Amino acid sequence: MKYYLRMGIELPGPSLTKLVIKTEYSDKISINWDSIESFSTTQPVLLTFKNKEEITGVTEVSPDNTFMVKQEGVYQSEPIPLAEITEINKKFFSGQVNAGGALFAGNTQRQSYNLNTDIVVRGRDDRVSFGGQFNYANSKSRDVSGNKETVLNARNFQLYGDYAHFFSDKWYGYAHGLFTNDRLQDIKLRSAFGIGAGYQIFATGDLNLAVEAGPDYVNVDFYDYPYQCERSLAADPAACTRIKDRSDVAGRWSVNYDQWIWKRAMQLFHTHEGLASSDLFVRTRTGFRVPLWYGFQFVNEIQVDYFSKPAPGKEKFDTRYLFNIGYGF
Repeated sequence: MKYYLRMGIELPGPSLTKLVIKTEYSDKISINWDSIESFSTTQPVLLTFKNKEEITGVTEVSPDNTFMVKQEGVYQSEPIPLAEITEINKKFFSGQVNAGGALFAGNTQRQSYNLNTDIVVRGRDDRVSFGGQFNYANSKSRDVSGNKETVLNARNFQLYGDYAHFFSDKWYGYAHGLFTNDRLQDIKLRSAFGIGAGYQIFATGDLNLAVEAGPDYVNVDFYDYPYQCERSLAADPAACTRIKDRSDVAGRWSVNYDQWIWKRAMQLFHTHEGLASSDLFVRTRTGFRVPLWYGFQFVNEIQVDYFSKPAPGKEKFDTRYLFNIGYGF
């Protein structure tokens, strides 16, 4: 079957397996790339080839699974095999912002908020990723004297930044930083910095999977004293013992996965990062995204943080169930 394409072309992802066409008269149309014999455009498109060369121009049909590119309306290339293209209209800047919350009034007085974002900036051989999240929740109740008091249920944040340089289509080196805070875990600031190597197992518009590993330096700065420890002094005179900070060299690993299913009706995702030294810290995000309308999306995810040696009296696991509305771009 031969397709002659004369409409807007969009292709997310660093490897060409499908051509996604946006039109003014219908929803997006997805065509398998190996079903296309040639294509033409009325507007210039950015083409990326296997040798990482990039050309911007208007494409024209030519026979035998090839096409030609006309640059600046004058210079026309020789026929180019379709198999040489790795990407059309590469997205240099992409990301998402998601938010959710709940508010209760009356006999139950509680509020909770969540905000998270992820941004990716891509170059020819480089990629910069950064983002973070913030969670807050409190509730109001009456103490033994009948007075209303506000109880903090959650207040934490995570920030990260990564730089990757690709030495080949699969292998890359990276440098990264991670910052976390959790008042109820008595962690004032956990900071981690490191370098390492990564391998991009899959990189297509529908499936991405990468693994990373390398050394890190980790410092955990605790709040001086446990949260509201004074309330426990009567029963435990040592409740307000000062918490000692920790620092160590750690081994780091991470897994980053996302995949579109059901004809791009839903995207599954899982991110996993671990830091192993004299203690172990692991953070994960697992869930799915459902496109709603013009970039807006519904996001359902489970976040699990594990810290093998928490501050005295604290749990090792923290789990969050989030239902958010967001915008992807």
